[in-house]
Amino acid sequence: YLIDARWYKQWLKFVSSDDYGYVSRENLHPGPIDNSSLFTDDSYERLKDHLSEEIDYKLLPKEAWDQLVNTYGLVNEGSAIERKVIEQGSFFKKCSIEVYPMELKLCQYGDRTIVAKRNFSKGDTIADIEEDGRKLFEIATEEPIKLWNAYLPSSLEQLFKAKTVEDSALQPGQLIIFETKKDGKWTHQTSGANSQNGNHTSGSGYVLIFLCLNTFVFLNRYILGLGMFMYSLRNSSPTNSRVTTQGLCGLNNLGNTCFMNSALQCLSNVPAMTNYFKSNTYKKELNKTNPLGMGGKLAQAYAQLIQSIWSGDQSSFAPREFKMKVSQFAPRFSGYQQHDSQELFSFLVDGLHEDLNRISKKPYIEMKEADGRPDDLVAQESWDNHRRRNDSIIVDTLHGLFRSKVDCPECPRISVTFDPFCFLSLPLPMKRQRTMDCWFVPVGFDDKICKYKVTVAKSGCIRDLFGAVTELQGVPETSTRMVATDVYNCRFHKIFKPREPITSIYEKDYIYLFEAPPNMAMLPAYMRHMSTSTSAHLFGQPFLIPVNLTNTTYRELYKGVLGATWFHIKDVVPNIRLCSLVTFNQSNNHNSPFFPHRRYINDSKMISEVRKFLLEDIDVDDVKDDDSFEEISAEVFKLFTLKVVNSFGTQVIRQLENNDETLSLSVDTYIAVDWTKHAYDNYLERYNWGDIADSHSSVNSAGVKKPSTGVQLRDCMKLFTTEEKLDKDDAWYCSHCKKHQQATKKFDLWMLPPVLVIHLKRFSYTRYSRDKLDTLVHFPTRDLDLSDFIVNPQKTSWPKGQRCYNLIAVSNHYGGLGGGHYTAYAKNHIDKKWHYFDDSSVSLSAEDRVVTKAAYMLVYQRQDLE
Repeated sequence: YLIDARWYKQWLKFVSSDDYGYVSRENLHPGPIDNSSLFTDDSYERLKDHLSEEIDYKLLPKEAWDQLVNTYGLVNEGSAIERKVIEQGSFFKKCSIEVYPMELKLCQYGDRTIVAKRNFSKGDTIADIEEDGRKLFEIATEEPIKLWNAYLPSSLEQLFKAKTVEDSALQPGQLIIFETKKDGKWTHQTSGANSQNGNHTSGSGYVLIFLCLNTFVFLNRYILGLGMFMYSLRNSSPTNSRVTTQGLCGLNNLGNTCFMNSALQCLSNVPAMTNYFKSNTYKKELNKTNPLGMGGKLAQAYAQLIQSIWSGDQSSFAPREFKMKVSQFAPRFSGYQQHDSQELFSFLVDGLHEDLNRISKKPYIEMKEADGRPDDLVAQESWDNHRRRNDSIIVDTLHGLFRSKVDCPECPRISVTFDPFCFLSLPLPMKRQRTMDCWFVPVGFDDKICKYKVTVAKSGCIRDLFGAVTELQGVPETSTRMVATDVYNCRFHKIFKPREPITSIYEKDYIYLFEAPPNMAMLPAYMRHMSTSTSAHLFGQPFLIPVNLTNTTYRELYKGVLGATWFHIKDVVPNIRLCSLVTFNQSNNHNSPFFPHRRYINDSKMISEVRKFLLEDIDVDDVKDDDSFEEISAEVFKLFTLKVVNSFGTQVIRQLENNDETLSLSVDTYIAVDWTKHAYDNYLERYNWGDIADSHSSVNSAGVKKPSTGVQLRDCMKLFTTEEKLDKDDAWYCSHCKKHQQATKKFDLWMLPPVLVIHLKRFSYTRYSRDKLDTLVHFPTRDLDLSDFIVNPQKTSWPKGQRCYNLIAVSNHYGGLGGGHYTAYAKNHIDKKWHYFDDSSVSLSAEDRVVTKAAYMLVYQRQDLE
C-alpha cells in the first residue's frame, strides 16, 4: 500500500514523542490517514504523475497498512492505494511494486466509438483482460472471442491469452479490440502466414488490388509490394522510405523510450563497436557460460539491432525485440516509464562485456597495496590483473585507468590504488545562488498577498530569505518580522526557524512568509468546511493568526480569522468606495491584530455585519457619520466555529467556547476554522485561494535572464580531480590506525581509453530532494586534450593523435526531473556528417550546433583511430 509520506513522517514523530509535553504530543497526533495529495482530484481515481518514493509516498505491507487504518482511520475509503508486487525479468528475477498500472482502452470490433479505460498490471495475462472485457461488454463465457492490439489505425495484431501484458509489448493507452463472430463467422480476415506470425492486418482494403491484376508477373510484384508495406507498418514510422547512407536510421518511441533511443544512437556511432557487430566477429566470442553475463542473448539482440540500423534499408524501425531483452535482464527498465540514458548506456556496455568476455574462467587475484612501489609499476600490475579477468571488445574500446590516492589525517600512511573505469562522471560547478518563489502575507491583510521571486545564497539561512523580500519592498530589514512556512495540501507542512539552512526548502515547496507583529505569537489556523455534522475537510489557504497568548479572548481570535479571510468573502468590491483613512486605536487595544478596513461591500445583511464586526475598534474621530456602530449581530458567530486540533488539522483536541474568558493557548496550538455548510456555500469565494495574490515586478522580470556564459569542460575536470575530504558516512578504514578515518581522497587520470565517454552529472538525487543543473558546459568538438590531468609520466612520449580526441556523439536531455525528452547528435563515420536523432526522426545537423545546455553524455574518439 502507498501512504502519504508527510502523514507517515508525522505519525513517526507522534509515536516517538515520549519527551514531549501533553499539549505538544496532542498536536503531533496525525489524525486519519490522508492520501488525497497523491491524487489528481477528489475523485481518487488517478495518481499524480511522477510521484517519488520517500518524497511523496512510503510503501507499507498489507499488515502494517491494516493496523494503521484500524488505529487512525482513513479520511476517504476510496483513497486506499493498493498495488501489486510483481516479478520481472526472465534471467535476473526481481520483485518490484507496480505503482503505476498500465491503462488500456477496451472497445468492441463493431463499434470503436465506445471506449472504456481499465488499469492492468504488467504481470496480468491477456486472459485477464479478456475476462474484464467479457463482463464490461456482457459477452457470454462460452462465446468465442478474439482480442486484437490496434498498434496502428490500419493494422491489427492478435493477442494470445497465455502471454502477459508486458510480454505482449502493450503500451499505455493502447486500444484493445474485442471481436466476436457475426453470423457464425469472424469479420476480421487474416492470412495463414500472418496468423502464424501474430501480425494481422485487415484484408478488405487490399481485395481491390488483386482484382486489378491480370498477369502472374503483376501479381507477384503486388504481393511483394504488399509485403514491404506490411513490414513498414509493423516496424517503422508511417513516413518510412529507403535510405542510402547506412546508420541514418531512427528508432521509434515505444512509449517513454527516448532515453533508450538516445543511448543506442550514441553507442551505435562508435565505429569500432559497430564494425565488430556488423562483421559478425562477435559470434566467435560469445560467452554463453559466464555466470555474470546474459548467456550471450543481450549481445545477440544488440547485434540484430545494429544490423537493422546499419542496413541502409529503412529510415526508422521499432526496436521492440531489443527493448524486451533489456527488460528481461534489467527489470528496472521494464515497462514504459522514463529512465536515464546514461544508466541504460552503462547497463548495456557492462552486459555486452560479460556476454563477450574472452575469459571463460576468471582467476582469483589478490589485490596488493602499493607499499611505496613506483606508480608505473603498480599501475601496470593493476591493468594486467584487470585484463586477466576482463577481456572483450568493450575493454579494448571503452576502459581506462584511474589513480586513487587516499591520505590518512592522523598517520603518514598514503594509499595509492589504480582502478579501471568505463566512463568519466564529471560534477558540474554548482550555482552559489538560488532563485525561488515566495508569497508575502501582510499582518493587517489590508493589502493582498504578494508573490515575490527572490535570489538567496545556497549556503544561507531562512533569515536571508526575509532580507531578500524586504529589500524588494524597499524597507529596512529590521522593520519587518516574518515567519516562513511551507504550505502543502491546505495545511502547514513545516514552519521554519530563522536560522535553518536555506537547503531545508525543497524545489516543490510553496513558501509563504507571514508578517508577524512584535511580541505576538503566530497561531496556525486551518480552513475546514463541514460536509456533514461530523465530517470536516481542509480547503483553501491556511493562515498564521497573531495573538497575545496571555489574554486573547474567543472574540479577538474570531476577529483575527475573519480578517485573514476578508479577501475570500464574496462580493468584496475593492477600490469602489474607500472610507476615510481609519486606524486601529492601538492605545486602547494592544491585543488586536491589524485588520482590513478600507473597503466596502454589498448591502447583504451578513456581509454588512461582518464589516462592522471588523471595524468596531477603529478610532471614532476618523470615522464618517455613516459609519455608526450598531450592536454586532450574533449571526456573525454562526459563520464558523473554532477548535484546537493537531498539526495536521485532522484530529480535534477540544472545542473553544465563545465567552469573554481568556483562552488557554500556547505556541504549539493549532486552530481549525470550521465553516458551516451554509457559510461555505454562500459567503466564500470558491476559486483557488492562491489566485488572489498580486505579483511583484520581480516575478514578471524573472523571465528575462542574463545570457549564461556557462563553464568549460576543463572546469568540470578540475572539480573532479580536486582533493576532497570524505564524509563520516563514507569514512575510509586505515590499516595503520586500525579505525575508520575521514581521510582526503584524490582522483587522477592514468590512462584514457580509445573511446572516451564523459557523463555530465546534471541530476542530483538525495533521499528528500531532486534537482537538475541546466548549466551550459562548453566542450570542444575537436582536439580535446586532457593530458594536463594525466599523471602517467609516459604521456610526454605520446604523439598528439594518441592524446587528443574528437567528438562523435552527444546524448541530450531536455526538460526537468521526472520526465523530459532525450535526443542525440552523432557523426556518421560513412558520410562524415553530423546528424540529429530524435526518436524516429533523423535530420542533418552542423557541428557547431551540438554544444547546448541539454548535453548530458559525450562520446569522444581518439584521433589516431580515425
